[in-house]
Amino acid sequence: MKKNIDVNYEKILMDSGMPTTDQAVRAQFEILVKQEGLITNTSRMSPFWRLITAIVTTPFLWLKDALINTVLKNSFLATATGPFLDLFAWAVNIERKAALAASGVIHFYKTDDKQPITIKAGTIVQSERIDGVIYQLRVTNDIIIPAGVSALAVPVEAVSSGAGYNLAPGYYRILPQSVPGISYCANEENWLTQPGAEQESDGDLRPRIRNQYNLVSNYHTDAVYRGMISSIVGLNSERVYFVHDAPRGPGTADVYLLLDTGVISQPFVDAINDYVMAQGHHGHGDDLRCFALPETHHDLSVSLYLDHELEGEEQARLIDNVAHLIRCAFRENNQFNVVKVWPYSRYSFSQLGREIHRHFGVDSVVFSIGDITSGLAIPRLNNLTVSVDHG
Repeated sequence: MKKNIDVNYEKILMDSGMPTTDQAVRAQFEILVKQEGLITNTSRMSPFWRLITAIVTTPFLWLKDALINTVLKNSFLATATGPFLDLFAWAVNIERKAALAASGVIHFYKTDDKQPITIKAGTIVQSERIDGVIYQLRVTNDIIIPAGVSALAVPVEAVSSGAGYNLAPGYYRILPQSVPGISYCANEENWLTQPGAEQESDGDLRPRIRNQYNLVSNYHTDAVYRGMISSIVGLNSERVYFVHDAPRGPGTADVYLLLDTGVISQPFVDAINDYVMAQGHHGHGDDLRCFALPETHHDLSVSLYLDHELEGEEQARLIDNVAHLIRCAFRENNQFNVVKVWPYSRYSFSQLGREIHRHFGVDSVVFSIGDITSGLAIPRLNNLTVSVDHG
């Protein structure tokens, strides 16, 4: 993943000889005044001189700020933002992706499989509170679980758009209003058929635009396939990984996909493969198949040490919040601003410890495992245990 470039346009103007500060503009103006010889009283005590100086310097500084923050900044793809970045996108025939609500299925389990049960449209299934936020899904249609069937996958969608709803399996299991005849419900593996997303950010749109410059032909290049795949809402162009080892012979390649939040589901991958191959968007003779990024699974125990006693409810809340932060780092939710696991990288538990210190102010954090080094795989949590000790 390439880092954003940091351009100091004000320094560029200064290096070219343009005054950019109030003092520099005044000094340059005084030089011009002396050269012309029109004003002789340039004393700081002169109201006329102060007025003339303000009339000259203030608009100049306004124009300087406009030149830096509007003209120069938005003249280059690396630093353009907002509607100016949309113009860059238009120039390469793409547009900013709109926000989208997550959709998928929740499995509802009956107390008595002999009785038919109707799950009404609008039934809410929600997560527990994650750093003060509860995420909710609603059933999209009336669904009947017939007699003789103990459980059924029921279509649901998020109550609002955003990637925050792309929670990992097991998060959605609370019915705020009980459903007669239902013992429990849960989002299980492959529940997420369409990831949710916010409106595409400048940071995500910019690399998609940059990728378009690599499209030297209609087919047969990574850039074409990257642009094609990342045009789908919920996918980022920098979370698409190619393997060119001709796994099925010449003209074949594999693509591995990663979501920022949650676990990519097989139905979603199947839809992408259908778009690329079955709908004819691939190159002549190409055989490109998409897969969810491989995973490595890790058991993790975390001990939190405090110098003071916590009451039962406070301690339970601390344990839950720390667990949610750790799960966020492993891409199960996106509620915290923390460093996340990546393929082809080393995940630092010392960094995770610093983030736990910063968010919760514990005295010490001890992890049961060391850093995780990844190849073409994303680390996932298998079992997570968080405990609190005093002393």
